[in-house]
Amino acid sequence: MTWRTRVRGSLVYLTALVGGFSLAYLVVAFAVFPAGVVPRDVKVPNVTGLMYDEAVQRLAQAGFKGEQGEMRYNSTAPKLTVLEQSPPPGAREGVGNPVTLVVSGGQRIVAVPTVTGLTKTEAQAMLERAGFDVGDATESPSNAPRGSVIATRPPAGTQVGVPSTVNIVLSGGTAAIQMPNLMDRDVESARQTLTQLGVRDVQVAYDPMATAPKGTVVGQTPVAGATLVPRGSVTLRVAGDASP
Repeated sequence: MTWRTRVRGSLVYLTALVGGFSLAYLVVAFAVFPAGVVPRDVKVPNVTGLMYDEAVQRLAQAGFKGEQGEMRYNSTAPKLTVLEQSPPPGAREGVGNPVTLVVSGGQRIVAVPTVTGLTKTEAQAMLERAGFDVGDATESPSNAPRGSVIATRPPAGTQVGVPSTVNIVLSGGTAAIQMPNLMDRDVESARQTLTQLGVRDVQVAYDPMATAPKGTVVGQTPVAGATLVPRGSVTLRVAGDASP
């Protein structure tokens, strides 16, 4: 046998051997994967922003299994909107691998807590713990201690989505009231005016020597234009005597 014949025989043997291995590999591949698809890595599609069901369907079409992960409250994304995905879009993963989807729980709705009577700092801390941002703080005249919270906007108990802003109203103390001019007025009319201004202590001193008609105010303390002291008293001097 010549050397050429031996070389030709060796080549034939090698070709048969390689072919046999290739055939065996294909047989095993088709036996293990009945669909005839050999495992491969493909890019994970971008499904963020889609609704959960649509995202799962899109992933299935690409050969992946969508799984719901964490649910997070979100003020802008409707409930079950996909916020994040893992692995991220564009990552190369094996077909059939799971993709975890973080979805929106929608906006969280809570009631505005009652903070009246608290200081501004205390009210702010309570509102922030409830998930609110604290907006403007304005003042309004009130009999409540100056600086304490007398109201919120929206009011306490209102169901509001968070995060959102709650404004607070602080007591500015009792508003300054000027003493009106009650001279020459009937004493009962004068009493009614003072009551409307919030004066609760009105003292009447009768003056039998006054020349004005009986029951007419001929003197007042404080004088007209003076600032009334909160919870202070007013004295009216009235013509006549205390007898009926």
